[in-house]
Amino acid sequence: MRGINFVYCLTLIMFMHNGFAQDIDTNAKKVFLPEDSCVIKVKRLLINSKQSDFSPILFKNNLFFASGRPSDLVVTYTNELETEITDLFSAEKRDSVSFIRVKPFSKNINTKFNESSFTLNSYGDTLYYTGNAKRVKKNKDLKNRLQIYRSIKIKETWCLPTEASFSDPAYSNFHPTFSKDNSMIIFCSDMPGGFGGIDLYYTKVENNDWIRPVNMGALINSADNELFPYLSATNQLYFSSNRLSGLGGLDIYSFNLLDLPNSKAIALRAPINSAFDDFGICLDSAETTGYFTSNRQTSTGDDIYFLSSVYPDFSMASLPTVKNKFCYTFFEENKYQSSDTVLMTYEWDFGDGQKIQEASAKHCFNKAGEYKIQLNIIEKSSGEIFFNEVTYTLSIEPAPCLFINCPDTIVVGNEIMIDAEKCAIKGYRLTGLYWSFGDGRFNTGSFVKHTFNKTGNYTIQLGVTAKDEKTKKIEKFKIEKNIIIKQRI
Repeated sequence: MRGINFVYCLTLIMFMHNGFAQDIDTNAKKVFLPEDSCVIKVKRLLINSKQSDFSPILFKNNLFFASGRPSDLVVTYTNELETEITDLFSAEKRDSVSFIRVKPFSKNINTKFNESSFTLNSYGDTLYYTGNAKRVKKNKDLKNRLQIYRSIKIKETWCLPTEASFSDPAYSNFHPTFSKDNSMIIFCSDMPGGFGGIDLYYTKVENNDWIRPVNMGALINSADNELFPYLSATNQLYFSSNRLSGLGGLDIYSFNLLDLPNSKAIALRAPINSAFDDFGICLDSAETTGYFTSNRQTSTGDDIYFLSSVYPDFSMASLPTVKNKFCYTFFEENKYQSSDTVLMTYEWDFGDGQKIQEASAKHCFNKAGEYKIQLNIIEKSSGEIFFNEVTYTLSIEPAPCLFINCPDTIVVGNEIMIDAEKCAIKGYRLTGLYWSFGDGRFNTGSFVKHTFNKTGNYTIQLGVTAKDEKTKKIEKFKIEKNIIIKQRI
């Protein structure tokens, strides 16, 4: 019995279509969606009050946020400066922009002091939040400092809070955010030794306790203030800063923690950022929808907005790694029997110019294609073929990859069809296909139509969101294609 043992082979097209589970059905009927020139849409939520509403967190079917609205529907607390006191609230989600049953978070958490920006662990049973140093009564300076507090939920009740072990009462510490695996907390502090007024720090769990906070460094922190950190499911760090590179006031920046040496803080595009204060963002796992805070509507102060990304940010995305070798083990189990075997030997001819004189051989092909495989019995003395044991054709299909299917040269004003029908990534399930045509227009889906109205050189970008089938995390990839738009061809 003879055969081929696949030591490693990139998935063939037949497997890609039949066994490649996708949220996007690339074999479905072609559906062409209308284009859009708006990359991101924002909408103010109706649950906003006349007081400040900020720092939203969506957990399961509830939106949690901080607000200066009355906690007991009667009394609005103020401090010595006659400014509002904020508490934590929750609201039930009906849809992305509609919420009902707004109520105070917990009587054990909300007090006559400030409670604001907070974070929940992935289980929803541990809370870290920002509050005044409420136990300090004699020293006003210490009393006005912010500290991070911890509370745990037993059954359905939040326990009385305690100060977080990493929160040094000698300085202000605030705005905590959990990593998705609960092993790290990033927060803000004015402790000395930083790069500016307020910096971002992190602490990690070691030996069942939080380590001493570590400054996140000059790639993230600046001479200005860094506030309201949020760590996404894909380890993108979002934070707000009043550095001069923004649009004005506080602006929201993103930073890729997975590629620290090569990352830089990038300001989110308008209309998320504006000339006003923009901060306190949270996003879904795909980072295409979420909520943030802004005071752009000056009559109502800080409000919560919903954001929906028509075209997610793929600036940090890269082309997925595709192995360019197709490796196999070839073997012959029924070895040729001869009374004079010292005169004969096996030789595999792989059809790509390579030969190996062994009964069992490993070989890698450098590209896809059809190869004529031959197993011959060779006379050692002459090198001539004595007998052809087997001959067959090995077809190797291209590895799954990202691919933009469209002409390289196009006539201006002509509508063209562009598709990503053959796109796939080994080990991932595609969840979104996003097109940028380089002329300010965007679209989504496997099949798109587009018309270029001006001549010139354009770069079409296909951004892909995909779920890792092992880790279940959403990742971003992209591929680009340069095209030429001419008056005539």
